[in-house]
Amino acid sequence: MFFHEIAGELKTYMDPTGRGGDFVIALVGDTLRDPMTEEEEKMAENDEFNPLASRMSINMLDQILEGKKFISKARAGLICSRYDGQDFAEEIDNLYDADKDHLQQFLLRRGISVEIDELGSAVQDILNQIFHGLSKGMHDVDINLTIHDPKPSIKNLAGDRIYCENGKLYIDGDVIELPIKLSDAQIYDFEADYISALCDAYADVLSRDSVTMDDIPKLPKKYQTNFYDQRKAYLSAESIQRSISEVYEDGENQFDILKSDAFDGIKTTYLDDYDNGYRRLLEVLKKISDVQLTKSKLSLIKNLIGNLERLGIVHILVNDKTIKSWVDPYAE
Repeated sequence: MFFHEIAGELKTYMDPTGRGGDFVIALVGDTLRDPMTEEEEKMAENDEFNPLASRMSINMLDQILEGKKFISKARAGLICSRYDGQDFAEEIDNLYDADKDHLQQFLLRRGISVEIDELGSAVQDILNQIFHGLSKGMHDVDINLTIHDPKPSIKNLAGDRIYCENGKLYIDGDVIELPIKLSDAQIYDFEADYISALCDAYADVLSRDSVTMDDIPKLPKKYQTNFYDQRKAYLSAESIQRSISEVYEDGENQFDILKSDAFDGIKTTYLDDYDNGYRRLLEVLKKISDVQLTKSKLSLIKNLIGNLERLGIVHILVNDKTIKSWVDPYAE
């Protein structure tokens, strides 16, 4: 399937009177994830995050929709690196019933059979495959829907056939990119609990009533460094937790086993007596580096859980309420 075929069909439902080139920009933009770094935020402000939104003439974009020109390999590669498609899938699912009937028939004529309630996911999958094909210089892409493919199971993997490198899993020659990479350029809502616990630990060692996020840049350098190091560790571990849960059928369960194994190894250290909460934090972080994590199948994946991710798991345990407080481990 060519890009202009699916794009042209979608335009008849989503923007029948608009200019073709404008629709191409909007379609691609609606399939992209949100910017995740300061650089990407600046690109978005300058209308450069969407690879088709800058330095391309509207006439060229018109011709892309008409099938006379093609998205370049370089631009398609950028689209792939920022592709999400979930919001666009919801747009498809929210089309009028008559339009969804027509779209279903359009796909069926091309040998793609999907149920009405699967159209959003199907189009998301189709566009993903087309963009990846374009990034390799392929204009007419054979579509094989993956929406019904079962997720692989970690328990069936052999440790000598799988390893992780640069955010990708390599399995018998196949490559699976871990889809979620959390950026430290922003503070996420789900970080609140472990960050609050860190601030309490800093307040305890400094004999202050409280420490907040706003106080971090004004703390003594070693506490600033500790905070930024712990965020880096947490975001790395949390990215893996979310990615593994998305890629593997039993990913969430295996990460839960990993967390339980980690806590069993640090529990005695965590519950020991210390002069302050910051000392408890440091001792637990030392201990987790020495703990043997063997119960989860994730331990079979070489380079997936390194020392940085071990530290991050500690903070995930805080978010999970397994670790209740650095100052008082028996706090209710």
